[in-house]
Order: sequence, then structure tokens, then C-alpha cells
Amino acid sequence: MDFAKTLITISERQLLRLELSEDVLRVIQDTRLITSPTARGRGLRLIRQELRGLELSELRDRLEDLSHPSTRARKASTPADEWRKRLLDGGEAEFAEFLAQYARAERQHLRTLLRNARSAPAASKNKALSALTQALRDAMSAG
Repeated sequence: MDFAKTLITISERQLLRLELSEDVLRVIQDTRLITSPTARGRGLRLIRQELRGLELSELRDRLEDLSHPSTRARKASTPADEWRKRLLDGGEAEFAEFLAQYARAERQHLRTLLRNARSAPAASKNKALSALTQALRDAMSAG
């Protein structure tokens, strides 16, 4: 869904908290009242025109913060998160580096969790990533 459609579907409270200019806010609020699909399409085009001069990535980040405030806090990465990213993106060299740094890590268990996280279907991806991150934390705390 594009950003203009998102803006007409979010709550009025969230829209006001985005701190948009009065012109953009007025166009969005007017478009929300339109029920005809054709006219609503024209309204969405007007919203897109008003948004052209704005920094959309900043607006998306603000909207994300408003919609899911706890997500932003979780995005702060820990050493285990950094290693997880490095291991998922990298190859055998990163894995060997991790094992050299944390000698007590269970090599086979980590290798299995890493393989599961890479190949997990979308429905169970979060569970596989969480298991990998927890195992990395355990290995890092064991030394």
C-alpha cells in the first residue's frame, strides 16, 4: 500500500501527531470524506502532489513510531543482534570468527539454528531468529 493510502486510513489522532502542514492535512482530511472510487483516486493524487516536497522516509519513521512505539526500542541492537546479522549475511569466515571469540559455544547447535533461520518459511521466521539470538546470547555469556 502506498503512503498516501496509509495516510487516509490511519486514525485522526495519529494523523495530527505526524505534524504535517495545514495544506497537506486539509487535503488528507478532504480525501477521507470521499466515497466515490474515482474521486478518491483524484484525492490520492492530490495527496501525493502535496507530499512531493516532504521527506517521506522521515514521515514513515514517525508513523512507524506512532503505530508501534515498542518496535523502535527493540531496534536498538545488542551484540547478539549484531552477531546474528553478521552470521546470517556472512559465511563460514564469520562463523569461524564467532567460534574463535566464544570458544564455549556449541558449534553444531549454532550451525543448526543458523541454517534454520536462513531457510525458515515466513510464518516461523521470527521464532527461528529468536532461537538463534538466544543461543548467541547464551554462548556470549558463557565466554
